[in-house]
Amino acid sequence: MQGFRWKRWVGAVAAATAVVASGAFVPAGAQSGSVPGVSAKEIQVGALLALTNPTGIEYKQVADGAQAYFDQVNKDGGVFGKKLKVVKVIDDQSRTSKDLLGARSLVEESKVFAAFVASQTFAGADVFAKAGTPTFGYNIQTDWSKGPNLFGTYGSYLCLTDCPQWPTAFVAQQLGAKHVAVFAYGSSPQSADCANVTQKAFDKWGPKVAVFDTSLSFGFSANDISGAVQAMKDAQVDYVTTCMDLQGVLNLKKAAEAAGLQGVHYYAPQGYDADNLEQLGSELDGFTFLAQFVPFESAKGNPGMTEFLKAMKAKGHAPSENYLVGWIGAKLLVQGIKDSGKNFTQQSVVDAINKTTDWTSDGMMAPVNWTTAHGPAAPGDTDCVSFLAPENGKFVPKYGQPGKPMVCFPVNPYPATLANPTYFGG
Repeated sequence: MQGFRWKRWVGAVAAATAVVASGAFVPAGAQSGSVPGVSAKEIQVGALLALTNPTGIEYKQVADGAQAYFDQVNKDGGVFGKKLKVVKVIDDQSRTSKDLLGARSLVEESKVFAAFVASQTFAGADVFAKAGTPTFGYNIQTDWSKGPNLFGTYGSYLCLTDCPQWPTAFVAQQLGAKHVAVFAYGSSPQSADCANVTQKAFDKWGPKVAVFDTSLSFGFSANDISGAVQAMKDAQVDYVTTCMDLQGVLNLKKAAEAAGLQGVHYYAPQGYDADNLEQLGSELDGFTFLAQFVPFESAKGNPGMTEFLKAMKAKGHAPSENYLVGWIGAKLLVQGIKDSGKNFTQQSVVDAINKTTDWTSDGMMAPVNWTTAHGPAAPGDTDCVSFLAPENGKFVPKYGQPGKPMVCFPVNPYPATLANPTYFGG
């Protein structure tokens, strides 16, 4: 199953509107040899991450999640007697130019065998693709389709303009919403594109969109959106979905409540994180979050998620999607190396991964068919997501079935209604 992947793209939209100024990287020595980054005892890996970003997302956890999986493999002697190590982490500062330079540094100077990427920009995609470097990370840009060696966590194909977003319409229907509002940032074309495909979902499946506003500014104040809030009140909006970062949605909610608009549900494709729940508490009441993997709360009986949570506990980390993305990418890399055999190369690892038709990382997420996951979804492909709502200080999975928390629908073609989902749970 390889469906339309969009959640993390939405989470990065806000950062695409801002430029930040400072950052650093962790230095490491380059490897030499016939295979980049490979010596008799070690396989060296690099990471290109937006350590500095305006949304405060902890992208460093991607590298830490990858190393956590490598540590587990290394305890058992590594792969073919070689230990895996993240040797260099570069901060691209969420800037296109620094992302490009960072990619060149990892490929040309450090000569890493593989790379992990998580940023609001992926200008270095062409560099990694041309070098044939196995690359893993968040697929939040269409650049992930630029090469067969680029492996987005949930598949490398994104549809950002034509694909109606069924998850938000599905939640609205489950909640019995009648009047919907869709908001996006006016300074970001990506945000506007997201809003347009969101509206397409409601046009196709309902309920009707009563307020559609793509003019909000990043970092807006309550005064800035007084007109939008009044439009919500006039339309009796009871469900809000946005193409903004979590803080933006929270600011919108606060402004609406201050204006007397109560009982509204908010859909947030980004924000399922224990830290958010701890720090924000009741501010998240009325929210529904999305995840593209089996929720941490549904780990029982799921071998992949159980293994991940055990490792996170041993490291003293609260589990998050950032750690998970690094872990899953590292696991896919290791599997590719093993499948290639002792005399592996970058190309042989890429080829091995691209023969995989049902990658689930031991049940942690819906299957990805890597024979097609670099391009448009094939007929019959299915998209699966998990839904969670904060209740009494905990995230509670919603709308799934026991042992199968992920809700699934075909995406090519889309169903006529959202009344008959299937389910996945590993």
